[in-house]
Amino acid sequence: MAFDTQKINWPGTRAILMVHGIGDASTGNSGAFPGETLRAALGAQAATTAIYTLNYDFINDWMNLKTNLQAGIKALKGALRTQFGDSGTDAVIAEYAGDVLWPVLSADIRFAVRDAYLAQLQQIQLDRERAAFAKGDNPLKYGITIVAHSLGCFHTYEVLAASASEATHRLRPASDRVTYNSVVMMASPLKLIRTIAEKIQGFIPDVANVATIAAPLAIPEEVRRSRSQRCTDHFISVTGSHDPVGGHLMGIKLPWAYMSLSGQESIVVKQDGLDLTSTQSTATALAAAFAPGGPAINDPHSWTAYVASQSVLLQGGVVV
Repeated sequence: MAFDTQKINWPGTRAILMVHGIGDASTGNSGAFPGETLRAALGAQAATTAIYTLNYDFINDWMNLKTNLQAGIKALKGALRTQFGDSGTDAVIAEYAGDVLWPVLSADIRFAVRDAYLAQLQQIQLDRERAAFAKGDNPLKYGITIVAHSLGCFHTYEVLAASASEATHRLRPASDRVTYNSVVMMASPLKLIRTIAEKIQGFIPDVANVATIAAPLAIPEEVRRSRSQRCTDHFISVTGSHDPVGGHLMGIKLPWAYMSLSGQESIVVKQDGLDLTSTQSTATALAAAFAPGGPAINDPHSWTAYVASQSVLLQGGVVV
C-alpha cells in the first residue's frame, strides 16, 4: 500500500498533526487515534482546526519485519530487563517497552516512516499556504502543532532533525521559515532508546544516521549565518508519573529513561488514581493494554488519557 498524504482545506488558522505511536492505528485497539478525545479537549476550537493523522498502515509487512528481527528484539528486551531490574515483574515491563521500541531495529520502517512523515509535513505547508492566500493572509500567521505519542515521538524527533539540516525537504526553520507553534511529545521514549542503544548498537542498522543516538539530544535547530533557529519555541514533554516508557515508574523518575532536553517544557501527569502501587500492578496493567478488546482503563501509557488531560495545552495554552 502506497502512502497518500492527507490534504485538508483548513477551516481556520490552525492545524494539528497527530503522530501515532506503534502498530496499526486502524485496528481500533489501544493504539487507535484518540480523535473524539482530541475534539473534546479542543472544545469550540475543534470546528476551526485542521486535524491530520499519521499512522503506519502503509507498511504492509509490519509483522513480517518483526518476525525477521527476533534476535535484535530479544537483545532489546534483555537490555531493558537489565535496566529495569531483571525481576519477574520487571521482565513484563521490559516486554511491553520492547514491543513499543522494536521498530527502531528496522531501517526499512525508519526510512518508510521518515519519508511519509516528511511528505505529510510538506503537504501541510501547501495546505496552509492555500488557506492563507485564499483569504489574503500571511501563511506564517497560520499555526501548526505536532502531537506525537510513544514511538511517534522518536519518528518526530528524527524527522525534525532531518528537516532542520537538509535543504532538500524545504522545511528548515530559518532558511524556509517553517516552524511549529509547539511540538508536544507524549510519553516520549527518546532517552530510553538512547540508553538502551548503547547496549545493543550492533542490532541497530545505520546507527550513525539515527539522530536520537548519534548526537546529544537537543531540540532540532538550523544554524544559519552563525545563528540558531529552533524548529519550535515550545518543545513540550508530557508524560505520566507511572509510565515506564515515558521515564517514570510508580511515581519515581528514571533519569536513564526520562527525556530531558535543554529548553524543554515539562509536564508530569499525576497517575495516582490508576492504583499502580507496585511493579506487579504496573506489569499487569501494561500486559492488559496489549490484550485483545481495546485499552485497559488503568494503562499508564494510554494516548487517550494523555490527550484528555491536556485540554488547555492542546487549545494553545501556556505550560505553567
